[in-house]
Amino acid sequence: MEYIESTGYLDTEESYPYEGFGGQCKADGSKAGARVANFTIVSNNEAQMQAALVNAGPLSIGINAAWMQTYTRGVSCPFLCSPKGLDHGVLIVGYGKESFSLTRLHELPYWTIKNSWGPMWGESGYIKVCRGRGSCGLNEMVVSVEAAKA
Repeated sequence: MEYIESTGYLDTEESYPYEGFGGQCKADGSKAGARVANFTIVSNNEAQMQAALVNAGPLSIGINAAWMQTYTRGVSCPFLCSPKGLDHGVLIVGYGKESFSLTRLHELPYWTIKNSWGPMWGESGYIKVCRGRGSCGLNEMVVSVEAAKA
């Protein structure tokens, strides 16, 4: 966030789509979609994260994304990823509970996360991850951003 504040802008997804491989930064201030007016570090307590999401909108988070490449649908509760190995930035945009199933005898709370890999990945670019477990470190680096028009 400090880097974004220092550059003064964010490109739009349309002007700077995710490509998934190395290369030089192609950020271009003339195609700015928003500016960061302010940001707040949010508690790693998931109940407080939920309140921040309701009050301020989407939350920027870091997550250990090694397992995400194999995600297709449903609520994922990965257990073989370090909460300290954060290597990908995504947005928490919502939350809910998945209803009962034959293999699960209770509702399963989840976060809805928007990824940058495009609509062909996951559930039209989104993933559901267990809520309340700190899955893959999703609660370790949480930021609420106040954006301003470019």
